[in-house]
Amino acid sequence: MIGGLALGAAASTSAWRPSYAQVKLPDATASAERLDPRRVHLRWSGVPGPVTVLASSDANAPASLMRVLASDAPGNELTVDVGSAPRPYFLIEGPDGARLRVAERLLPLEAGRNFRDLGGYVASNGKALRWGRIYRSGVMSGLTANDLTYLAELGIETVCDLRSDSEIAGEPPPFSGMNAPRIVTFGYKMEATMASMGALFVAKTREEAVRAFASSYLEMADFLTPHYTDMFARLMRRETPLAFNCSAGKDRTGLAAALILSVLGVPRETVIADYALSEFYVPPDKYIAEMRTPTSQGPDVIPPQQRQLFSRMPDPVLRVMMGTDPEVMQMTLASIDAKFGGPIALAKTRYGLDDVAIDYLRTVYLA
Repeated sequence: MIGGLALGAAASTSAWRPSYAQVKLPDATASAERLDPRRVHLRWSGVPGPVTVLASSDANAPASLMRVLASDAPGNELTVDVGSAPRPYFLIEGPDGARLRVAERLLPLEAGRNFRDLGGYVASNGKALRWGRIYRSGVMSGLTANDLTYLAELGIETVCDLRSDSEIAGEPPPFSGMNAPRIVTFGYKMEATMASMGALFVAKTREEAVRAFASSYLEMADFLTPHYTDMFARLMRRETPLAFNCSAGKDRTGLAAALILSVLGVPRETVIADYALSEFYVPPDKYIAEMRTPTSQGPDVIPPQQRQLFSRMPDPVLRVMMGTDPEVMQMTLASIDAKFGGPIALAKTRYGLDDVAIDYLRTVYLA
């Protein structure tokens, strides 16, 4: 969802879009970028070489059970052949015992929308969020048969769908069958999201749009209380791997990710960076162009009535609305600080958590 804007499913420009995403670790960084169905390019720093690169389809596999892809690899980057593994997780190991675990952040789906793993982000206690446990995404209705097979191999157990009744009816989740994930929804009307956007419709500048959008996010934190409460409860019950989604996977989903990462102790700059990353995977230019010059080829991504409403916005305002300007999340979190005492305090006030629950979540999802 982009504010009150429902976006339809759209295939990525390539079945193998690059999944570049830097993962910040205490003294090292690593990234994994998909080049094609078999090859992944790894980059790392902070691990003295030469290194050994290992892989497994188990995110938590010990080194002794992982496949060696390269040994005594010099430098700080390497392209590896991952074969037919459904989801490769990598371990980069230096001669001094230093280790980095890394995986692709964006899942290499044929028709996914911003479907990515929250793994790898490092919390203030130095532990990193486990890969392959918590995913965030946009609408899933356009996923192909190959995509559904891929996700089934990942064992996703629960999908928390944050969309409204009309969005779900128009683009229902594509999962079916005995091994389909549990789909969790809570009914509400699209007007609830539109009501929070009033100031954005009269904004004239980027600065006004950022303030208005941040204000709407604060309202989302309120009217999505049932969704976020249930999401945290399912994480407590370890109904994972778990994915949560809205339409574009950036607003309702972006706020949910910010709350989860904050509760797990991930630093604010990383929380904001994860929010901003959506603009890399869902470039706003495509939707802005459609606003101005709708295409006649295939279904419109933006419904006509909404296009009329948003097309009158000045370009700087529309760009804020269609993108993930980091200042929006920065201002949202500052407002949560002022109103509740911070995201953790908000989670305690509204979403059913306490100190014991938070400690438990960190024990389960950080390693």
